[in-house]
Amino acid sequence: MRRRTLLMALPLTAVLASCGVASRAGKGSSTSSGTSNGGFEVTDIVGRKVTFSAQPKRIVLSESRHVYSLAFLNKTNPIDKVVAWGEDLQKAAPDFYEKILSVAPKAAELPKIGNIAKDGLPIETLVSHKPDVFIMTLDAYNSAKEKGYLEKLDGQKITYVVTDFRRDPVKNTVPSVTLMGAVFDKRKEAEAFVSFYKKQVDPIVAKVKSLTSKPTTFLWRGPGVNDPGSTYSTANLGAIVTATGGTNIADSLLSGEEGTLTLEKIIESNPKNIIATGGEWQKQKIKDTAQTSYVHLGYKADEASAKASLEQLKNQPGYDQIQAFTDRHVYGIYHQFYDAPYNFIAYLTFAKWQNPEAFSDVDPAKVWKDFHEQYMPWKAEGVFFTSI
Repeated sequence: MRRRTLLMALPLTAVLASCGVASRAGKGSSTSSGTSNGGFEVTDIVGRKVTFSAQPKRIVLSESRHVYSLAFLNKTNPIDKVVAWGEDLQKAAPDFYEKILSVAPKAAELPKIGNIAKDGLPIETLVSHKPDVFIMTLDAYNSAKEKGYLEKLDGQKITYVVTDFRRDPVKNTVPSVTLMGAVFDKRKEAEAFVSFYKKQVDPIVAKVKSLTSKPTTFLWRGPGVNDPGSTYSTANLGAIVTATGGTNIADSLLSGEEGTLTLEKIIESNPKNIIATGGEWQKQKIKDTAQTSYVHLGYKADEASAKASLEQLKNQPGYDQIQAFTDRHVYGIYHQFYDAPYNFIAYLTFAKWQNPEAFSDVDPAKVWKDFHEQYMPWKAEGVFFTSI
């Protein structure tokens, strides 16, 4: 489902845990400071200072995809302290949901809450879960602000904080993980992840500054399950295309953060690279306008199925005219990296795909395997990025 383009830029303040981790963005500085009575204060993604008198014990997640962070913050019990959550993960990434169930079977019993944007979360429902804190995504916060839901939260004295991995991952990934670490009392684990993340991302960003060539890229958002030509410009993975040394063709063709490009515009732009997103989407409905299936990526994919699903994208009428298909510069990336701290893999793969000579030493497969070995509750398996 398309999300509404943000009309106003929100303050993107970094949040630091008491361990003193700095945001990679290097803009703004805030703290998660302790108080004399054992409480602490955090600053969330929209710049709100929030004080806790003690560590929260009952936490409600606006999206179950917040568990992407909890998987490495608490490997033995990712849902510890979670008393209710959204039901988005189950549909968007069923393969990841199954992995969570393998280490935390009780996740299947967690109460599900509705979506604020769809008026599906009555304040009474949220109150019934007695949360010490309600963690909202930036999208949920914007909807709550628009619909007057923030006043309801304040009226019920429900504490809330805001994270963001989707709208501006370049600036907000590190502070969002650090915020989650503070709220869940997993500060050391958050610091360890941030160190790992910066080790992968910072060298890419630094080298990009010296590149003289910025090849054009068409980021194809969820072919098969979205309209052909669906893409992102300055948001999520679109921002990472630019951050890793590419020129996102959507930046000059769309007025908002996301939209749909016509076949004619794509051919006219003649992108050197096509990066398509995919997932474990067997149960998702194929769009009536799409003449292809989805790109099969995730924990259950294998190289043969992943490459075959990427190859078939040229069957969308007219897309075989795009030079990138002729030149075999077509790549696939797991869609959920657009909304997860695992977006460091997008940095590595996008950099290598767009500027292979400059980043010949980058090894995304090894990094992904090592990350699982060190931080995740399960081993790396499946296919999360591929090419033809």
